Amino acid sequence: MKKRPSLWMFALGAFALIAMIAYLFFALTLADHMEPAPVPSDKPAPIKSAL
Repeated sequence: MKKRPSLWMFALGAFALIAMIAYLFFALTLADHMEPAPVPSDKPAPIKSAL
């Protein structure tokens, strides 16, 4: 007798796939609309690390 994956495994896989697609969609679309916080004029700009 072959052991078939249960319905819960299919549901979990589908949920994970939808969650990853939704995360990528929101992360990429929101990243375009977000602007970096302005640096106050009395503070020096942060140094970007080379790493």
